[in-house]
Amino acid sequence: MGGVNPVKDITTFVSLYLLLSLPPFLYLNRGLSAVVTNLALVATAGTVLLVLTAALFFASDGVRRYTEFFFAVTDVYSVIVDLAFVFAAVSWWTVPELATRFQWGAELRYVLTAIIVCHVPMVLFLSLLTVMGRARTAA
Repeated sequence: MGGVNPVKDITTFVSLYLLLSLPPFLYLNRGLSAVVTNLALVATAGTVLLVLTAALFFASDGVRRYTEFFFAVTDVYSVIVDLAFVFAAVSWWTVPELATRFQWGAELRYVLTAIIVCHVPMVLFLSLLTVMGRARTAA
């Protein structure tokens, strides 16, 4: 099970997310210019460091419970929570690939909207687990 160290839990959460999203994205877009690839890498790292890390510290109860689900898959609920996380992380490279493969008109606003929609289940579970963790400690 996960520990009580929020820095370890947040590091695990962010590391797994980046491992699932960034290398495939960079591999699939290796034909792009180095400037675009470097820009994507810097933008991703900056976003994670500034916005997500601050938000994850605020929701540290939920992150702790999320990391417990990563390492202790015991029932259907833990599988669903893990799949929501994987679905969100891989959406960064699967949505653009599907849009170009099936010629869905890969306009940037539609692709980004689809990626955001793919993150909704993970964010909902993270919020729910945060509320459950805080309610459990308050009781």
